Amino acid sequence: MVHNAHLPDPADYEWEFETVSDVGVWNLRGWQGFADEDLEAVSRHYRERASEDDITASIAIFGSETNLPKETQEYMGDEWSANGEYAGVDKIGFVSEGITALAVKSQVEVPGADVEKFKDVDAAIEWARN
Repeated sequence: MVHNAHLPDPADYEWEFETVSDVGVWNLRGWQGFADEDLEAVSRHYRERASEDDITASIAIFGSETNLPKETQEYMGDEWSANGEYAGVDKIGFVSEGITALAVKSQVEVPGADVEKFKDVDAAIEWARN
């Protein structure tokens, strides 16, 4: 499958992307949590990549260093809700050891999609695949 050549390249930013079966996994463990170029790039990447036919669910993983100021939470709520709706995925999961996943989940609303938080990546992927 040929993917959009205009997608941001994860190698240029503090996040990674992979697919596990039909789940898009965005690993943001290296991202500090500020509304910056990395967040804008991952948001653009998510919008376009998650809308492709091979992805039916998505997972975002946050690291222990991720600190979300209020403006970042608001941005993610607005932008990621719109992206999830645009992409048309069935499930959107957020993973973190602390409260980051809960903070993001509480801001994201996507009609027709289940949105959930997890502390364990494997549990999130299993949920997304079923």
